[in-house]
Amino acid sequence: MLDRIIVNALYLVPLQVNKFKKLHPAVEVLIADGTKARMVKSNDVAQYEIGWATARRGVLMLTTKELVCGDWTIPLSTIQEATLLHISGGSILKLSTNDGLHYQFGMQRNSAWDEQKLFPVKIEQGALKFSKTSLVLRLLFLLWVAYLIGQSYLQNGLSLGVILMLILFIWSCSPLLQLLRFPKAE
Repeated sequence: MLDRIIVNALYLVPLQVNKFKKLHPAVEVLIADGTKARMVKSNDVAQYEIGWATARRGVLMLTTKELVCGDWTIPLSTIQEATLLHISGGSILKLSTNDGLHYQFGMQRNSAWDEQKLFPVKIEQGALKFSKTSLVLRLLFLLWVAYLIGQSYLQNGLSLGVILMLILFIWSCSPLLQLLRFPKAE
């Protein structure tokens, strides 16, 4: 909940909604959230990849007739398939339209998207997969941080800088450690 409040403040969601309402006074905004949005070739798999780094940042608004994100307007009547994938720390709304377009909207979890009834949406639990590029870049980053930690430790001993780099290293490792999770014994 707090994450969503922070993201919506950073993305200026209330200001963007007010701006939209001034331009479209007859349109009711039902849900609005800060999002990373991208158009993709297909909606088969949501994964960590470079495309999220360059994704559009904006506000996803659901009105009674359409989804709006910046200059993208997706009429609800054109949505062929919609999946709301709940992942650790948020949700991804995956949409496919009748005209062959595919969208992914990454946002903080908001139960209003689960409960909306304007377009049918499948709700799934899941985790993001890693693309090969993302995995290689993360491993290279971790090796670089490990090298810096080693060099700093050899030169300065256990200093504040080393401790901060260790925290960064552990934080950066957490998504990769999820790959190594073992199933719980029952």
